[in-house]
Amino acid sequence: MFSKILKLAGLFSVCAAILLFSNIKPVSASALENVRGWANNSTYGYISFNCLDDGYAGHFTLTFPFVFNVPPCAYNQHGVNLDANNNFSGDAWNSVLGFITFSSASSTPDDTFRSHCSSCVSGTCSACYEENSRQVFGYMQVKTTGEWIKLDGLAIPTQITNYLDPQPGIFSGYATSSFGAISFNCANDGSCATNNYLVKIGPLEIRQMIAPNWGNTEACSLGANQAILKWNRRSGTQTGYQVIVSTANSTSTGVVYNSGQISNTATQASVSSLAYDTPYYWFLKLWDDTGTSTAWRQFNTSGTKDWISDNYARNLQIGNAKTFTTYKHEFPRPLFTWSPTEITIATTSNSFLSNSSYYNDSNTPQSCSIGLCALTWSTSDPGATILSTTTASTSIIFLKATSTTVTLTSTDNDIYTCSTSTVLNVNYALPLWKEVKATSTH
Repeated sequence: MFSKILKLAGLFSVCAAILLFSNIKPVSASALENVRGWANNSTYGYISFNCLDDGYAGHFTLTFPFVFNVPPCAYNQHGVNLDANNNFSGDAWNSVLGFITFSSASSTPDDTFRSHCSSCVSGTCSACYEENSRQVFGYMQVKTTGEWIKLDGLAIPTQITNYLDPQPGIFSGYATSSFGAISFNCANDGSCATNNYLVKIGPLEIRQMIAPNWGNTEACSLGANQAILKWNRRSGTQTGYQVIVSTANSTSTGVVYNSGQISNTATQASVSSLAYDTPYYWFLKLWDDTGTSTAWRQFNTSGTKDWISDNYARNLQIGNAKTFTTYKHEFPRPLFTWSPTEITIATTSNSFLSNSSYYNDSNTPQSCSIGLCALTWSTSDPGATILSTTTASTSIIFLKATSTTVTLTSTDNDIYTCSTSTVLNVNYALPLWKEVKATSTH
């Protein structure tokens, strides 16, 4: 009799499963959503943010005497996405509450949260992420009941580590609901050893590309026709990178530099021997700890993320939003001599002479002269008197007998500026000696 009951229960379970399979419809293409993992609530348990992270059997409120071998997302697809403008969309899932949505909210209990994320407008999103404060603002909503869940309502609101952190894209903190707090990270309550859950931005993503990062200091000492290209991750773990620099908007045409795949966690690449006054496109691909690569990402300064860090004027003049531009020519080379070699205090005989040069648009060195180079003399002795701070030759009267730095700064007509400094030992003048014949006394 008991065995018959078990068989009937099993048959009922199968029928119930078939019924549930047939009635549940796909919700969204979760494979395209980038938020992964689970949050946790003490009343209703886990909240899944992407069906790729759980099997279908995990969605049932009933207990079945067998295991479902159904691939994730085969049914009841769901997923949450954080887009390039830091706005949330899509649906999370809880086995009791059903779908919890971020999408298409025509209004929320409090729309003032949108001031933190300008592109999150009513009707398009109900929650957004502000990178500066690392905080999530807004709401998600239980579809079946209409209840709003506030993401920034507790003393420890929902947060995400931003791209400047060593491990970006990790959620933490809590959301507020009528059925209790929703925790986004087991580290919140120290339960990771027994109750391991976490919400994060799942795949490896490139957040920001920066060019050319080759300022006056490097251009003066190492040359102007080079660049350092930098990047930051939005999420994931980087194990390798590839950089391509090209004169054409292509990864295969006009390529002047191709690093190939490099196994390294570095976040910058140095590119040398570039042409002067030339706009360059550059492309970046990263690899994660599973050996999976991102798609090629192109530098684009017109976006909200990528930016030019140096040579602003020339980049603005050329105005191609997808390139960085090298300097027009080499930077000036300041150089000076002085006499006498032994510098003394309180004398006008300490003479300094500039032998500086600048470079024209043909990148040919020319001797500096007034009108073609702006020269500036300075010294670390605050009491020193420089007879002329802007001429090619000058004299300096020092008032301290100590080690003193003398600096010459040269600026050409393109406002390219370099400096050179020399440390001089300033001494007292030797006393005048007069030989006096000794006299004898008797």
